[in-house]
Amino acid sequence: MKIDSELINEIRNKVDIVEIISSYLPLTTRGKNYFGVCPFHDDHSPSMSVSKEKQIYTCFSCGATGNVFNFIQDYEHITFVEAVKKCADMCGIDLKIKTSSDDKIIKKYKTIYDIYEISQKFYQNNINSSLGKKAKEYLYSRSLTDLEIKHFDIGLSLNENDMLVKLLKQKKFTDKDLLKSGLANANENDIYDVYRNRIMFPLHDLVGHVIGYNGRAYDDETTNRYVNSKETDLFKKRDFLYNYHRAKESARSKKQIIIMEGPMDVIRAYTIGIENVVATLGTSFSASQSNLIRRLSDNVILCFDGDAAGLKATKLAITELGKVGILPKIVLIPDNADPDEYIKNNGSEAFQNLLNKAIDIMEFKTILLKKETNLNSPEGVANYVKAMISEINKIDDDILKEVTINRLVDETKVSKDVIMSKLDNKKKELVITPKKKQTKKNKYEKSVQCLIYYMLYNEEVIKMYDRKITHIKDDNYRHLAFQISAFYKKHGYIKVADLLSEVDDVNTTKTIGSIVALELKDDYTKEEIDDYLNNIKEFNDLEKIDKYKSELAQANDINEKIQLANKLIAYKLRSEEND
Repeated sequence: MKIDSELINEIRNKVDIVEIISSYLPLTTRGKNYFGVCPFHDDHSPSMSVSKEKQIYTCFSCGATGNVFNFIQDYEHITFVEAVKKCADMCGIDLKIKTSSDDKIIKKYKTIYDIYEISQKFYQNNINSSLGKKAKEYLYSRSLTDLEIKHFDIGLSLNENDMLVKLLKQKKFTDKDLLKSGLANANENDIYDVYRNRIMFPLHDLVGHVIGYNGRAYDDETTNRYVNSKETDLFKKRDFLYNYHRAKESARSKKQIIIMEGPMDVIRAYTIGIENVVATLGTSFSASQSNLIRRLSDNVILCFDGDAAGLKATKLAITELGKVGILPKIVLIPDNADPDEYIKNNGSEAFQNLLNKAIDIMEFKTILLKKETNLNSPEGVANYVKAMISEINKIDDDILKEVTINRLVDETKVSKDVIMSKLDNKKKELVITPKKKQTKKNKYEKSVQCLIYYMLYNEEVIKMYDRKITHIKDDNYRHLAFQISAFYKKHGYIKVADLLSEVDDVNTTKTIGSIVALELKDDYTKEEIDDYLNNIKEFNDLEKIDKYKSELAQANDINEKIQLANKLIAYKLRSEEND
């Protein structure tokens, strides 16, 4: 499917790259540009610059460059046309085309998606029927209303062991399909439902498709309170966060995300107006989940259960989030309670106060160490100080380190000088990535780069290039200069963001990124451009003359030597005439 270039540019002009990218990951202002952690390589400090003025992004580390379409295309792993369609939808332009990225995934796993869609309707029908009376009474007793039950698509699996299997078989799904979906198990004789007599919380992927369930027991007889779906092609617990598809918009607008353990915690938070919240479905926390969180905000609050398992989960999440450059705040819920219980028993204002008073990582570690230490004896205080010094040595953030040291001095009355003397003051071998040795650019290369830089922003420079330059030696620069010139001849103007929509290969896109990253001064003089053009022409002339001289030296036939000598003289004369 080809879209007219003028329509592509119209769509690009109607959306703002800063707004679009900031809906995928946090951006902070620095000067006239915005910076964020680059999602296209393993980036731990903001190295991607987004220009509102130029409507392009460039990573100074990996070289990723593009306009708003390129970003969406690479971030979501979709085609260019599909990225244009997404932007068109955002700005109210109907392209009247169908895209295929979602279709490809849905087609590949269509059977499983269909099974889950039917199962969800089945479970919801159950809870709203007379068979769901006891389950609904249980939810009402937990202070949930029909509004929350409907909003979160809560359903019910029945006590018979093959109700769902029977329904799905009637719909012509095979045993193999049902087993692959994770909703059925097999014994020697037959297959049967995985979930029986449980309240069913649907698990959705990032865009809202049901891909699994969290089944909760609501009687006193069942030992396993929660059962999560088995891992399937669509559901991987390490890559999943409950309620992510609903929470992302609120998290981005509030610039904060709250992480809890279970569905009931999230639903309870919703009942008091807190929507920027997700759950891990347990106490594990993975690198994939950290990266999902990083897409939403770097302002993170961990609000796990107050019991020992919750504390363990908090420690793990702190470690994983730290790997992607996030220092979360922590809420410690009193009396070993979980968020659901605490909100029910104490109300929204009390819970909001807990969120407002969320503590930093070192205060959290301090609290844990105090629990393990007898601070009423000198030996206990000494052990506590040693343990804290060990933790302080792990801190990379200078401000957090200083705050923690001062807090330790106030708590223990041990002098700051003593504490400082015990710290590991060896500067960690500057894990400063050594700057690549800047190879000194010769006059020719610098002239080519500067010329192309100004061609990207000025029509006059393109015209000067067209009049004077016949050849650029470097393939990437030559191809880019040709693309700029061709774009101008076709459209009558030049804009980097629009040019990027027509660039057809990765090398040229990266070359644009390297040129844009030069960030030369905006203004130029005609004399400067003339200098660049003359330097390039001079290099080309010298290279051509050297070529003739080399051929002349190697020629054996006298007639060939005369011919080459004449060519050399003629070329020198032409070159001098053109200067």
